[in-house]
Amino acid sequence: MSDTHTVAGLVEQKTLQKQVLAQVESLPSLSMVVGEFLELSNRDYFTAMDFEKVLIKDQALVARLLKVANSSFFGSSKPIQTVHEAIVLIGMDNMKNIVYAVSSSGLLRRAMKNYRYPEQGFWLHSMAVGMMSRALTEGLKDRPIGGEAAFVAGLLHDIGKLIIDDFLDSEQGRRTVTLEEERYGAGFDHTELAEHILDRWKIPGHISEAIRHHHDYKPEGELNAAAAVIHLADKLCNAWGVGTQTLMDLGADVNVEDHADVLEALNLDKPTFESMLWELRQKLPAIENYYSEEA
Repeated sequence: MSDTHTVAGLVEQKTLQKQVLAQVESLPSLSMVVGEFLELSNRDYFTAMDFEKVLIKDQALVARLLKVANSSFFGSSKPIQTVHEAIVLIGMDNMKNIVYAVSSSGLLRRAMKNYRYPEQGFWLHSMAVGMMSRALTEGLKDRPIGGEAAFVAGLLHDIGKLIIDDFLDSEQGRRTVTLEEERYGAGFDHTELAEHILDRWKIPGHISEAIRHHHDYKPEGELNAAAAVIHLADKLCNAWGVGTQTLMDLGADVNVEDHADVLEALNLDKPTFESMLWELRQKLPAIENYYSEEA
């Protein structure tokens, strides 16, 4: 290839990247409540009241939380009218899951032309990876990242796909899109673009790094344990078809040996991992209830 063609190719690539980055500005941001939840979770001590004080700053979230708390899923015998009553009824983890579900719904429930997700599948997959990342992190002896930070990293691990989707060849329809195809079509893969998006949203750097390397959790040979957690959560959700199939298949066997490398990297033994899988199978079916049409 001549130098002229090389320069032309670089100019074309830079022009494409500028177009893609311009699209980043059009993405709606997450609720500020998510960032404040992360900050609270990093403190040595916090209470449910601290989360309530943050939550009431976003009345749309409060309204949705109360609707979900009053839905048949939680089965309250009396109307739930306050945030405090909702948290007492549904618990802190459920409350936080609802906040993440509602905060991300406008963003992640969008339909995509190229990626292989059924209706609302991208949102379901993202929520599932978030829930699974939190559970895996909290089950580790040495946690590389906080539980809520792990949830947010899992929730946003594929966020770059939302923009890249507009730059891919849609004639092929919904399919598995490789990182190489993303770079060819948009100048970035979804992990690289996520860094720009999360920087704009002022999401902490360790979360951005976990997302950036969740397809390669040993960049330059050095383990990024938080990225390994997201990698494992993503693989498990894909194995069970969570968000990638019309119906998730939580009964599908998980061959522990298929994940031996990442389990060893995380110092996660087989019995503990299998116990986690059992618990996750119980929790994942509830995802849709965090943003059900009934609510």
